[in-house]
Amino acid sequence: MKVECPACHAKVHLGGKPRMGQKVKCRSCDAELEVVWLEPLELDWAYDEDEFEDEYDEDYEDAY
Repeated sequence: MKVECPACHAKVHLGGKPRMGQKVKCRSCDAELEVVWLEPLELDWAYDEDEFEDEYDEDYEDAY
């Protein structure tokens, strides 16, 4: 199964049966992507939850 990369619009091959949260890498632009929707199939940029929490903590501390 193939779906469009949100970064470069190249087709990304996901294999037989994609699943929510499946991570893939675009061969054209090296973007790290994640399956965020199954019907219709959609990819978005993947992020590391720990990295997101660290950024949130820093923003929170700066605000106070």
